[in-house]
Amino acid sequence: MHQLAQCLAKSQCISDGHSARECMQNGEVPQCDLSRRALYECRRGQLDARTRIRGQRYTDLLGKAQDAEE
Repeated sequence: MHQLAQCLAKSQCISDGHSARECMQNGEVPQCDLSRRALYECRRGQLDARTRIRGQRYTDLLGKAQDAEE
């Protein structure tokens, strides 16, 4: 969640005074889509017993996204 918040804070949409929800719903922050997806999968995995056994799949994607931002 921290990475998604950082990504949104850097976006022009937030700088223009829109809420994070508005920016995500309007699709104005495509650079944050990977972080958003990773957060979704993490939250989903907390409820899914199979994921708790296997582990999270999207942590590798999130790491790649951070490398791309730098």
